[in-house]
Amino acid sequence: MSIVPNLLITGILAVLFSFIFLVWATTFVQRKYGALVLALLSIVMLLAGAGFGPALLGIILSLAATRINAPLTWWRTHLSDGSRRFLGKLWPWSFSAGVIVWLLLFPGLSILSYFFGVDNLTLILIIISSAFGFLFLTIFTGFAHDSQR
Repeated sequence: MSIVPNLLITGILAVLFSFIFLVWATTFVQRKYGALVLALLSIVMLLAGAGFGPALLGIILSLAATRINAPLTWWRTHLSDGSRRFLGKLWPWSFSAGVIVWLLLFPGLSILSYFFGVDNLTLILIIISSAFGFLFLTIFTGFAHDSQR
């Protein structure tokens, strides 16, 4: 999807805004309006032709980024110390598993399809749902980990 009618310019804009998104997400997201800029960059990436996936992930990450440097009082009042400790210790494992599943998704599915002829829709849906499941689990356990500090 792109609002630019020229494919060359669409490609250049998609790469440019994706690079700006990458720089912002890794360097400036902790600033006062960092999460808002991240969400706006996600929408601009969608309109510039970067695809639906990066925009969806950008919106999810910008929602999680709104809690950067915020007091995590909800976690302290609604979760016991033991459950926060358990979830905090689970965070590195969920993050590692999430990275592996996302690597299975991109470029893993393309490699499986091209080189090995694997086009199983059930396998693809399991990997996609696992990737998003681990993303949300990592965000959840990350908040629990940060609430311990």
